[in-house]
Amino acid sequence: MFSRKKNDLLIVSIDEERRDSFRVEPSSREPIHVSIGRKRFQVKNIGAGGIGIYRRGGDKGLEVGGKYPFKMTLPLINEVISGIIRIIDISDRVYNCTFIGLSKEEMEKIHLFALERQKEELREKRKA
Repeated sequence: MFSRKKNDLLIVSIDEERRDSFRVEPSSREPIHVSIGRKRFQVKNIGAGGIGIYRRGGDKGLEVGGKYPFKMTLPLINEVISGIIRIIDISDRVYNCTFIGLSKEEMEKIHLFALERQKEELREKRKA
C-alpha cells in the first residue's frame, strides 16, 4: 500500500478507494494532533486522500470501516480542518484513514499545508 520515495514523500494507493495521493509527514517540531470524539491522536502523515494516525498502546476504540468526526489544526498555515474520516486499515501502530466528503475549501487547505511542508523540508535540507 505504501512506498517511500527519496524525498520523504509518501505515495499512497488505496485500492479500495481507487485513489492515489501524496502524503507528507508533519514536522517533529510542529506535530499535528487530531481530535476524534474525546480522544486525541498524533498524525503520522496527511494528504488530500486521508491521514495516518498513530495508535496509542492498547487503544481499541476505532474500528475498520468505522466513520468518525474529526477536527485538527494544520500548522504552517494555521487552518482548522474538520469532517469525517473512515478507518480503512489498522496496524500495530497506525490507523490508516480516508477523508469522506470534505469540502473543496477543506481540500485546498490540505493541499496548501502539504505544499508548505514540502517547502519547509527543502529549506531544512539546504541548511544541512
